[in-house]
Amino acid sequence: MSPLLIRGGSVVSVVTADDTPDTPLPRDLELRDGVITDPSGGATEELDARGCLVFPGLVNGHDHLRSMLPSTRRADTSALADVIEAGQRASVVTTPADYRALTALASARQLLSGTVGVVDHVYPLHRDGMLQAIVDGHADVGLRAHVAYGLLTAGPAEVLSSIDAQLARAVSAADEVLPADRLYLAPVSLRQTSVDGYRAAVAAADRTGLRLYTHVAESTDEVEQCLAEHGKRPIELLHDIGFLRPGTVLVHCVQLSEREIDLLAQNSVAVAYCPSNHLKLAKGVAPVLAMREAGVRVCLGVDGMTDLFAEMRQAVYVQGSAARRPGALDTQAALRMATADGCAALGEKSGWLRPGDPADLITVRMDNAMLAPLTDPAYALVHRGSGAAVRDVVVAGEPVVREGALVRADLGELIEHAWQATRGIAVRSGRQVPSDWSWQRFHAG
Repeated sequence: MSPLLIRGGSVVSVVTADDTPDTPLPRDLELRDGVITDPSGGATEELDARGCLVFPGLVNGHDHLRSMLPSTRRADTSALADVIEAGQRASVVTTPADYRALTALASARQLLSGTVGVVDHVYPLHRDGMLQAIVDGHADVGLRAHVAYGLLTAGPAEVLSSIDAQLARAVSAADEVLPADRLYLAPVSLRQTSVDGYRAAVAAADRTGLRLYTHVAESTDEVEQCLAEHGKRPIELLHDIGFLRPGTVLVHCVQLSEREIDLLAQNSVAVAYCPSNHLKLAKGVAPVLAMREAGVRVCLGVDGMTDLFAEMRQAVYVQGSAARRPGALDTQAALRMATADGCAALGEKSGWLRPGDPADLITVRMDNAMLAPLTDPAYALVHRGSGAAVRDVVVAGEPVVREGALVRADLGELIEHAWQATRGIAVRSGRQVPSDWSWQRFHAG
């Protein structure tokens, strides 16, 4: 990869050495061998960032980058159980080609909205080639993805195999299909994976050094069921079986007791907070302020919603509303959660745009109508920004979005392939294509 000069942009680091907001100053950045260096004059390629903010790339701590069936207004009243059941029905007939098409389009959405890295929680992986198809879908557009390999013991018989067989496939993929440090063993949830399945994942992690990942404490129903079946709350149960450890990422953590928050902190567990998803599905308000005060690292997840700009401000507004105190979670905290804290949760170093940091960054035009007049760039990005404001995206020193367009792939083709996959899944599952899809009216292909 040729050295790249980012010329003339106003660089916004998330924090300075004393953890205060940085003052954006026009300066050049040189990207060489995937890291940021001081400009040396030897760059052979240039990205003109004059008139733009240069900002650290965003990190999405939790998502599922395949929507088997598109959402319509019938989803307004869908509860979490309905969403899970619909996904299970569709998954029975999906193919590796479907997974690649849907993953590539969703990965493009991530990049076009300024997200450079994501944890993609994937399940079921019931056909040969599915994991490779997902990794290829990420690579088609240049997204850096960690994969949380979903482990299931409940669901349609057509997608299930023994937990030992699932773990064997997951372990064999490490450093073969994707780097081991980007692969998690990920029991789906206590609703869809048995406690014995969790124990088996812990034992496999002990043997292999792979990290652990799961949805947990997502609803009051989950907590009540766990208490009834095991006499313990979900986080207490995971602690007792050894699932909580440095490197583990827990998703949601909406319904927590004070003791459970202490257990997360004591075990150096990271949490992926998905505020818009929690609001849509009426899950409640995660105790983010209490977790952060206890020393738990909290990052942000999109989880099927819009983009990380929306999640940053939702986090600020939801936490402030719950605390009845505006700014209880402030702009700077939200920025950290979407950048440096997200990287740290995934075991990566980034978020500051300093020499030696990974060359992951985005540019945003300063004459964007939603941001102008620009007096506080950090505040404007969190409270007025959106993925539509992003102009350029660089991942590991490689431009993957330039002037708002994908570099590696054609967006129109990605959309066409994803539509065909979605329609094929509906037809093969025996469902009539719903009339409210408006296929003929809106499909461009």
